Amino acid sequence: MSAIKVVTDSTSDLSSGLLNKFGIGMIPLTVNIDNQFFIDKINISARGFFERLEQEDELPTTSQPAVGKFKERYFQLAEEYDTIISIHISDKLSGTYRTAQLAAEAVQEEAEVDIRVIDSKSASLGLGFLAIYAAEAVSQDRDIGEIMEGIKLRRNAVSILFTIDTLEYLQQGGRIGKAKAFLGDLLNIKPILEVDETGEVNFHSQVRGKKRLFRKVKRLARRKLKERTLDFPPKLALLHGAAMNDLRELQSEIIELADWESVVVSEIGPVIGTHVGPGALGVVIL
Repeated sequence: MSAIKVVTDSTSDLSSGLLNKFGIGMIPLTVNIDNQFFIDKINISARGFFERLEQEDELPTTSQPAVGKFKERYFQLAEEYDTIISIHISDKLSGTYRTAQLAAEAVQEEAEVDIRVIDSKSASLGLGFLAIYAAEAVSQDRDIGEIMEGIKLRRNAVSILFTIDTLEYLQQGGRIGKAKAFLGDLLNIKPILEVDETGEVNFHSQVRGKKRLFRKVKRLARRKLKERTLDFPPKLALLHGAAMNDLRELQSEIIELADWESVVVSEIGPVIGTHVGPGALGVVIL
């Protein structure tokens, strides 16, 4: 039994297979579709979410886990582990991190457990990669100080680039950040956005047409790789919101750029999907 447990939330977009493989705990967020509440990754899948989205007139909403849900999970884990590393979606994109902090403070007053709550300043598999690193480090019996330092280094080495078909979903959810500079869905113009170093969504650039979009994203990914400051092999995640054909085309552009340590191809989950909408494509580089 390890004395350290890694926990993340469902916005990490880690599959059940990856969660089980690395022994990572997951606390889900909730999606509200037409006044029906679904627990992300528990009773609604990515595919089911996007299929349902096509049928709805009103956009869905999301909500973070209640403090009580975090406390319940932390108390359960405190019976088995001395330390909990709890890594969550950017504080700029959700209140989940702050809720986890409140729960951790309350639990540590009552239970003998050390809870380290971390703002990933990231989302989706940017967050997921950090959780995987932490879990791998735990399995290698690294001490908590070394693991925390490794998380911080990798947090600064995560790059997320994504494109969306419309700003409607980001605007509705209030996650648009600096991306409001992009003016709209005109003449097949495709925006490229990024999650910046503060964890906020930022407008990067725009191009016209998918072919140019894919070439532009490839150039940006190449630039990110050239800026590498750490010596470990890079990891790649490619994500899509009900747009597998487009993802395959983007993948063919990106995959040749490096000798990737690992490549994960996944659907964007319901919570992130609520804010980016169908047709979204994402590239995550660690």
